[in-house]
Amino acid sequence: MATQNRRGANRTGNQSADKADSGSNVLGKLSTVLLMAVLGLVIYGVGLLYKQIDKPLTNVMIGGNFTYLETAELSELVVKEIDGGFLSVDLRRLNDVLREHPWVDEVSVRREWPSILKVEVVEEVPIARWGEKGFLNRLGEELIIKNNSHLGALPELRANFGSSREMMENYQLMAELLIPTGLKIAQLKRDSLGVWFIDTATGLRLVIGRDQVSEKIRRFTTVWAAGLNQQLKHIKTIDLRYPNGLAVAWKDDASAATGYSGLKGNRQEIAGTVQA
Repeated sequence: MATQNRRGANRTGNQSADKADSGSNVLGKLSTVLLMAVLGLVIYGVGLLYKQIDKPLTNVMIGGNFTYLETAELSELVVKEIDGGFLSVDLRRLNDVLREHPWVDEVSVRREWPSILKVEVVEEVPIARWGEKGFLNRLGEELIIKNNSHLGALPELRANFGSSREMMENYQLMAELLIPTGLKIAQLKRDSLGVWFIDTATGLRLVIGRDQVSEKIRRFTTVWAAGLNQQLKHIKTIDLRYPNGLAVAWKDDASAATGYSGLKGNRQEIAGTVQA
């Protein structure tokens, strides 16, 4: 009898444990269902809120001081690229598209509550004339300027060899190297053979050659500072196409009048004639 009672007690205990486990499982499943329901409500609410905020843009404001850019042209470009509402519009893409415009130097795009898009643009500045009619910005990109009569004083770049971007890079390099001399570039030309020519604002011409441009200009600035600059008004052309020196072409036999002998001790003799 005792054994039967113990078996009955064990059976009763197991049944109670099974009921407890079953209850726990039900509670766990119910909690999971409730959690999923809450998450679903949250996601649904966030979606509704996003849709409420992501309303179509009602106003696009273009700001900046423009001389050559047209505000209407920029507005048309911006509106064309808008692909979403207040929140979903891709500001990075819009920024990149505007920066591709040759007249845009810097751009800032931002949202303003509740449905305004503000675009601030810094206009590019023409750095040089490009041939007869064109103009280049600092990156060597060609600019179209209808009313350009006031830009005649800009330096002129001409190339029978190479791209406009390469010309602008070399112009900026050479202009910087010439700063110690005080000479300003009026025209930079590269012929079909790749030979560089600089005409300065004073009328002096520099013939540089095809290669070692920086080295040759630095050598020229050294000779220039050593006394050649005193003869500026008498010099027609300076030829830098020499491995260790340069040659001077004087105006109307001015070399005889100036008596300039150059730096014979440090450089090759400065010649009196040059093939320009």
